[in-house]
Amino acid sequence: MGKTKMALADTDYINDFDMHFDGGDMTNASLYLCTDENISDAEIETVIQSMRDAGLWSQDAAKKVAEDHKPMYTEQMRFIGALAASLNGKTFYATAFDHEKFKYTPSRWQQWRDFLTSNFS
Repeated sequence: MGKTKMALADTDYINDFDMHFDGGDMTNASLYLCTDENISDAEIETVIQSMRDAGLWSQDAAKKVAEDHKPMYTEQMRFIGALAASLNGKTFYATAFDHEKFKYTPSRWQQWRDFLTSNFS
């Protein structure tokens, strides 16, 4: 039986996806690209490179949230919002959270949303 698509809860993005982040640009703090097994590392790297080219991601290699850190994320992060995007017909998500030490930048989140909507929808 197929999986029914339902709205995702904030913790679903943390627990059910790989969370890619830019550790080199603090204006991207608490912003993530969330992928599952349908999106290859090469495909998400295509998205990240296009974000680099647009000045929205540093030249640093993308990092992934470690599985053993995810329980901390669910406890300490406040969900701001999510945007579904797609590459080659495969869905991934951009998410914004907020954290006491790693404050998200609302204007950067808007830039991410605008860019992904224009280029990956």
